[in-house]
Amino acid sequence: MRKTLTFTVIIFSVITSSCEDGRITDLENSVSELTELNSKLIDSIQTLQEKNISSFYLIENLDNDNFKVNETSKIHFDFGYKNYVSEYDVYRLYGKNHEERELILKNQRLSEFDFEFKPENIDDDRIKLEVVMNINGIEWIIPADFQINVTE
Repeated sequence: MRKTLTFTVIIFSVITSSCEDGRITDLENSVSELTELNSKLIDSIQTLQEKNISSFYLIENLDNDNFKVNETSKIHFDFGYKNYVSEYDVYRLYGKNHEERELILKNQRLSEFDFEFKPENIDDDRIKLEVVMNINGIEWIIPADFQINVTE
């Protein structure tokens, strides 16, 4: 009888242990699957953000059709939609071949901004800007380049 009881306890322990091992294996597999799905979700979110940023464009809204030499005019800019966006800086490109860059707005958040422009001469008829956003360590540049009419 004692041998039967000992044998029953051993069998019960083995069955219980192997059931727990099976549950642990199932849980480990579930954790692995969830980790993989989480990684895919993070990649999908990043891809969506990249597609969203790469589709941005700037729209200039001019108060005047003509700009006068040595007279400051305000130009309003909007992104393709009005919303809060990732923090960005705005640079004006200037110089002979627009190779020089001047920071004109820093740490902007709204998807629109104003830029004041004062043409220095009648040939100063091109406005070239760059919006720079840093998202997850990647620098995104959104350009604006347009001609204006400048009069005396």
